[in-house]
Amino acid sequence: MLPIGTELESPQTGERLIIRSTARSSGGKLFQAELIAQPGSYVVRSHLHPSQEERFVVLEGEYGYRVGARSGVAHTGETVVCPVGVAHSQWNAGSGVMRIYYEHRPALESAELFFETYFGLSRDRKLLPSGDMRILQAAVLLTQVSDFVRITSPPLWVQDVVFPALARIGRMRGLRARYPAYAASVPGSG
Repeated sequence: MLPIGTELESPQTGERLIIRSTARSSGGKLFQAELIAQPGSYVVRSHLHPSQEERFVVLEGEYGYRVGARSGVAHTGETVVCPVGVAHSQWNAGSGVMRIYYEHRPALESAELFFETYFGLSRDRKLLPSGDMRILQAAVLLTQVSDFVRITSPPLWVQDVVFPALARIGRMRGLRARYPAYAASVPGSG
């Protein structure tokens, strides 16, 4: 899916993701990307990964996090681990650039699909000012990648009931989980 070295930009959130390891390159063991986040007010929405442990290795700056009921700020050289199925969110807690390694074990190709589409939507200015996707687009993408990521609000049971219907409406309106234009704009993929 995403070649090693691919750089994805999100002008709406001030993030850049550089792919370091993929499901294919690691034999399904490790998805790793370097995340570079500019200072600002953007906070990654609370979410969980149903089948993956996630690690954040701080390379530079101040990494703000909430993992379950625990929150804090990690600094250069520190690692924050989020167990499988635990809700978490993150943000740049400092006044400068934050760089982290963003790791998922095991690696899932649906993670790559999520990032390709989400960052493409941002480049096209199709995200809300909060950095969230509009509801129909979110339903289409999140139902496709539910093995990788689930948002924590609305409750999961509501998503299980409502999102499939919203996704059908979204697809009828031309929304997709994967857009050829976003894959074509990824260096080395086209």
